[in-house]
Amino acid sequence: MPIFRTDLYITIRVSDYNLDESSEVLFQVLKNVSDLRNVNMTKVRKDREEQGKIRIEEWYEITGSINVPEGGKSFWALSKESSEREPYNFFIRIDRNTDANNYEIAQSEASDWVQEVFIQPLEAKLGLEEKHISPPDQLSKISEIFG
Repeated sequence: MPIFRTDLYITIRVSDYNLDESSEVLFQVLKNVSDLRNVNMTKVRKDREEQGKIRIEEWYEITGSINVPEGGKSFWALSKESSEREPYNFFIRIDRNTDANNYEIAQSEASDWVQEVFIQPLEAKLGLEEKHISPPDQLSKISEIFG
C-alpha cells in the first residue's frame, strides 16, 4: 500500500481561555500522546512600539516529533489570545505519513487519528468552543470558518 504525506492543521477556540493555564493544559495533553516524542514548550514574548506605546505580545510554542509506523514527521502548536485576524487560541500543524490506497483515504485516516489523539483529550480537559481539522489547501479559509 502506498504511503502519503498527510499534513493537517487544527484550529481551536477555547472558552475561558487563559494564556498560561490553557497552554499548560495543551502541553500536558501533548506530552501524554504516546505517538509524540521530544515535546517541548517555549514562551515567546515580543515587545513593539505602536504610536508611542509599548505593546507586548506573548504566546507559547510547542514542538516535537511524531513516531508512527508509516514514518513520523513533526508537529508544531501555537497557543495565543484570539484576535480578529486569527480567531483561534490553538493552532496545531501535524505533518505525518499515512498508509492508504489513495490520498483522500489517507487524509481521512489522518483526520480520524487527529480527532482521537488530539481533539478528544483536549475536549476532556478544556471547554472547546470551536474546532476545525483542515488539509493545507483549506488553511486560507480559517478566518471565514471562525468568522
